[in-house]
Amino acid sequence: MATPHDSYFADNIELVLEAFNEIEWEAILDDSPRNDYSSMSHALNVAATKSEEDGRHHHGRILRLISDACSMRLSVEKLNDPFPHPPGASGWRPTIPSDFTEAELEFLANVYESISIPPLRGRLADLLWHRHKPRKKEFALSAIDSYTELPLDADTWFGVGEKCWQRAMNLCRMLRDPNDDRLNKIETSLVNALLSASTERGFHGHMLAETLMDKKLARGRSAEIASKLESMAGEFEDLETFLARAGYFNAASKWYCLSGDVKKSVDMTVAEAEAHEKEAAARIALDSPSHIVAAECLEKAIQVYRCIPKTHRNRYQVDRRIRDLGLRISEYGRKAQDEMVTYTTPGIDVSHLANEARRLVGGKPVLEALRALADLHRVDVKQLREAAIKNLSRFVFPRAFGSAFLSHDGRVVDRTAAYDESAPSEENEDAIRATMNRFHYGFGLQVAVGARILPALDLLNAEHSMTEADFIDLVLRSPIVPKDRAVLWGKALYQGFNQDFVTSIHMLTPQIENMVRVLLKSEGVDTTYRDENGLRTEKGLSALIEYPEAKDVLGENLVYEIKAVFCDQVGPNLRNNVAHGLLNDEECDSSESVYAWWLALKIVLDSILESTSENANE
Repeated sequence: MATPHDSYFADNIELVLEAFNEIEWEAILDDSPRNDYSSMSHALNVAATKSEEDGRHHHGRILRLISDACSMRLSVEKLNDPFPHPPGASGWRPTIPSDFTEAELEFLANVYESISIPPLRGRLADLLWHRHKPRKKEFALSAIDSYTELPLDADTWFGVGEKCWQRAMNLCRMLRDPNDDRLNKIETSLVNALLSASTERGFHGHMLAETLMDKKLARGRSAEIASKLESMAGEFEDLETFLARAGYFNAASKWYCLSGDVKKSVDMTVAEAEAHEKEAAARIALDSPSHIVAAECLEKAIQVYRCIPKTHRNRYQVDRRIRDLGLRISEYGRKAQDEMVTYTTPGIDVSHLANEARRLVGGKPVLEALRALADLHRVDVKQLREAAIKNLSRFVFPRAFGSAFLSHDGRVVDRTAAYDESAPSEENEDAIRATMNRFHYGFGLQVAVGARILPALDLLNAEHSMTEADFIDLVLRSPIVPKDRAVLWGKALYQGFNQDFVTSIHMLTPQIENMVRVLLKSEGVDTTYRDENGLRTEKGLSALIEYPEAKDVLGENLVYEIKAVFCDQVGPNLRNNVAHGLLNDEECDSSESVYAWWLALKIVLDSILESTSENANE
């Protein structure tokens, strides 16, 4: 795996102290934000290139070394791994501590103290503390002192300040020196900065309070801090600052709770919920109202109200508020449908796909024609996933904002967080899944139905006359369908063949669930759960399809399709919508319902073909 460290130092240019002393560090970083390590790294790199172009290769060597130290990503979550290997990196990756040679570390140990720029000096001292064996306390102390030289103003805090101060606290705790008062001084500095903070810089005070809370500091001053946060919350009174208002009330509630003032803590929680309600009202009052955003604000308010202990709910009529908000959310959801904007793109000519589909099924015996119909469309989960990740990485909005997904009646049925390329894949799974379902798989489904399945089905109906008994007989040959369900499956497939998808979808959906359940039981899986009364209840399809054994018996692609069509909120969610009567007449006859029928037919025919092939090989 390539790193900038490898390519820069291939010539093995010597590190020379005299060259280091000649470098004008302040001048190089004059035009670079001192509160941003990435900017400092870039400025040092530019200076290195200039030095090398001028023939001052020793200067360039040192500048690139320091630039690499600045390029490392600082993480404060793990005490002993402050500069972790970036997750999922391949090909090229940023520099990490193990890239530095012993000679480079020895050189840095001799020069870091002479650097006057605190974040730069702190970074080098921290690197030396992390890599030097045995560890030298002097490096850690220098890092702490350098990091805490950074001012606690908003600009610095929003840049390198937050992580540097938090790293300083981590180092204090690692040293565990009872005679050292650095941690106490840090606590005092943070509290004083918080108490003097203003609302002009939004979440600055909130973040200081959050750091104190996370590091379990300033417990003895909790009431004072809570009062400050409450006061600041009250200063946010317009639409653009309602989010900050709610955040400050939330923080005030936590600090009042720490102080032992439970009543004030609940008061702040109620104030937080009311802030979300006020934002909803403000969104509706705009010249161009947004009911979908207002509904999301009210949902946040409900979530906050639910955090209030039952013993305090009557005083604030919390249960009534939650009921009222639920009714308003339903109303806003319906109105949000009218606000949705339809974007029309130039039409795509799919006549060649329809002609090809007709050619594949036409003029063949009925079973061969059905087999061709089932083979018209295939799904590859790995390709869908790769396409989704590529698009999420390519466009700005998925990386900046999360997404909300509405049902046909305006309910918000799912949300995903913003896509973070640097995070482990499991943290992005919801965003990847939603993009796969809604855009890649969903679009492919629409094209498959409109351009291939329905044209081919029309031709099949014209060329062949199949009876209900024919489909029941077909299903009886399938090893995947339980024999006591063959009639139900046969009737459902027959109705779909005659393009009565309203009947077909209502019959097939529960049978798909039963099929999965029976297959899992055959693998020894317990498909039930025990409720609080000790009674055994069968799990639903959404839970069944998540068993690892499902992929063993159905395959990865079919498991994905069953989840995407029948179980996922970001998709047709047919199992839930059929079971609860949520589909209207038009939706029962939609592309998704047609596809569900076709998928059931494909499952039956694939299982017959697989069984026939196995018998032929024996």
